[in-house]
This record gives sequence, C-alpha cells and structure tokens, in this order.
Amino acid sequence: MNLFSERGEVVSLTREELRQATQVRVLNEAGQLFQQRGFAATTIRDVAEASGVSVGTVMATGDKNSLLVQVFDAFIGAEHLWRDGAAMRPHSGELVGCAERILGLVQPFLALFTTRPDLARTYASILVSGQHTSILLTDLAARLVDEIQAVIEDEGGEDVEAVSATATAVYFAYVGILFTWAARADAEPSELSDTLRSAFTAICPTKD
Repeated sequence: MNLFSERGEVVSLTREELRQATQVRVLNEAGQLFQQRGFAATTIRDVAEASGVSVGTVMATGDKNSLLVQVFDAFIGAEHLWRDGAAMRPHSGELVGCAERILGLVQPFLALFTTRPDLARTYASILVSGQHTSILLTDLAARLVDEIQAVIEDEGGEDVEAVSATATAVYFAYVGILFTWAARADAEPSELSDTLRSAFTAICPTKD
C-alpha cells in the first residue's frame, strides 16, 4: 500500500507495517477516549469510529480490557524510557537512603496511577483476574528488579543471593501495595507513597 509522507513523497508500507500502524492508531484513540469518557462509558464501536476502522479491526487489536492494558502499558513504558532506566543517585553530600532511592525509581509509575485513579483501578482489576498480562509483570519486572538490586548493592549489600532475594521482595511488595491501593476507592495519592516508603524501609538494608 502507498501512503504520502509529510513532504508529499510516496511511501510504500508492507502489510505488517500497515497492521502495526493501525494498531497504534487504535490504541491512541482508545487511550484518548478512556481518559475523556471513562472506561465504562467507552465502547469498542466508539474506538472504531474514532480510529476510522471497523469494529473487527479494533477487536483484532484486542477486546476492551486488552486495549486498556495495552494503553496503560504504553504509558508505563514511556515513563520508564523517559527516565532512561537510571537509578536515583544521591547528589554529592546528600544522604538518601536505600528506601528513598527505590521510591525514586518507581515514582513515575506511581504518578500514572495517582493521576488516573479510575483507569488505574480498572487496569489493576484486569491484571488480578489473570486474563491479560502486562509489562508491569514481565519485561518491566525484570528491569526494575535489576535496578533495585543495583541500589541495594550500592547501599552496602554484598551477599549476591541475599541482594537478589531482597530486590525481588521489594518488587513484589511494590506491586502488591500498588494493586491494593488501586482497589480502594477512598485511597489518597499520598498514602501510596507513604505505604511504599514504609515497606521499602522495612525490607531494605541500611548502612551502618
């Protein structure tokens, strides 16, 4: 299929490239509608009309639950890319403990949940159902555990097995608290950070 570039040049797309471009458009429109109308009020037909495609084409990208998971995963992935996967390092002369540094690692993701609480609750409930997977529990999980482990090592952890186990425990505490917070309609944004800080402090080693 031939399309025109911004400069008016003819660009040929393969069937796979066209399929991927359509999926991106569908997810972008779904994300906009979920944020503007809410998840419950948005239908697959709404997404199809906004994307300029058929309902069947939208369903090829995913059902409504899958669309939300993919949209939220894109938000999370973008935040992770933005911070470039770098662990928060203390400035010269500044005392920042292990727990605070790990909290700094996950802060961008906490912002996503606390600024979109209704979508976050639905996203968490979908993942808990086990019917859809997410980068939060797969690719990003491995990267976060590695970053947490790097912080613990830098804070004085020397035993490789113990550091690895601690990093994994911190990660699962993070996900568990995140999902528990999302499940509560009355939960305040500040409560999420405070609860995580307490958990990380209890788990992480401290320098003498």
